[in-house]
Amino acid sequence: MYFASVALLFAAGPLLAAPPKPAPPPAPAPPPPPPAAPPTLAETLTGDAKADYETARLAFGDHDYPGALIKFSSAYDKSKDPRLLWNMATCEKQLRHYTKVIGLVKRYMAEGGDKLEEADRKEAGDLVAALEPLTAKVTIAVNEPGAEVFVDDELVGTSPLAGPVQVDVGTRKVRVVKADFVEAAQTAVIGGDQAPKIDVKLTAVTHEGRLVISAASDAMIFIDGKPVGHDFAGPMKPGSHFVRVTADNAKPYEADVVVADKETRSLSINLEHLKTGPSPWIFVGIGAGAVVTAALILGGYFLFKPADKVLTGTLEPGYVQAGFHFF
Repeated sequence: MYFASVALLFAAGPLLAAPPKPAPPPAPAPPPPPPAAPPTLAETLTGDAKADYETARLAFGDHDYPGALIKFSSAYDKSKDPRLLWNMATCEKQLRHYTKVIGLVKRYMAEGGDKLEEADRKEAGDLVAALEPLTAKVTIAVNEPGAEVFVDDELVGTSPLAGPVQVDVGTRKVRVVKADFVEAAQTAVIGGDQAPKIDVKLTAVTHEGRLVISAASDAMIFIDGKPVGHDFAGPMKPGSHFVRVTADNAKPYEADVVVADKETRSLSINLEHLKTGPSPWIFVGIGAGAVVTAALILGGYFLFKPADKVLTGTLEPGYVQAGFHFF
C-alpha cells in the first residue's frame, strides 16, 4: 500500500508541476496597402486639353515629332499639368534639341510636386546629366544695349544678356536686331571650347536718299540756297529741299523737291529762254522814217509832176511810181 502511494505520488508529481502552455503569438498585422498610383494624364485631362493630348500621342506614334510637340504644348497651356513637360522634352529629344530638352526637364522637376515619384525625379536627373555634354554655354556680347539676341532664330534675351546662353554643340547662327541699326548676323561652330564668346557689333542706319539733277552747261543749280554747279548727284537727307536753277536770259526754275529715305530722285531741267529782238523804239523809228520817206516821195511827186492830163482809157507808163498806180 505504501509503495502504491509512493508510485502514485511520483506519477502525479510531474503533472501537477508542469507550467501552462504559452498562448500562441498574435498574428502579424497585414502590411499597409501600397499608395495609389497618381491618375494618368488620360484620366486627369479634360476637354480641349485631353483632345490635344490624344492627338499628340497619335502624332508621336507616327513619328511626327514636331506635330506632337505642338499638340503637347497646347495641352500644357490649357491644363498646366507638369507631366506634359516631360512629353514635350521627349519630342525635343527626338529632334536632337538637347538644350531645349534640358530646359523642359528642369521645369518638369520644379513644377512636378507630388505628382512625381522619386523614380521619376531620378530618371529626370539622369537624363539632364547625360545630355549636358552635348551642349555648351556661349557668351554673346553686343556693343549696343536693348538689342534682341536670337540663336537659331529663337529669342534668347535682350542685350546685355544676364549671362552665358546654353546652346547645342554644332554650327549655330546668332542674329542681333535693334531699331535704327543694321541687323547683324554671324555663324559660329560650337564644340571643343566649353566657354566660347561671340562679339556682335551693330552699326547705326544712315537715313539718306539721293538727288540727281542735270541742267544746261550755262545754268547754275542751287539746293537749299547753295550753288552746286550745272550737274549734281549726291546723298541728301530725307525730306523737302528747295531747288533753284538759273541761267542768263532764261526764266528761273524753282521747286520744292522731296527726297525719300533710301530712294533716288532724278530731275532733268530745261530752262525756258526769254525771247530777244530789236527794241520797240527801233520799230517806231523805222515806221516813222518810212512815213516821212513816203510823204517826201508823194510830196515831191505832186510838186514836180507835169500838168494834169486826161486819161483816155489806158494807163500811161510814166504814171506808175513806187508801186502806186492812178486811174
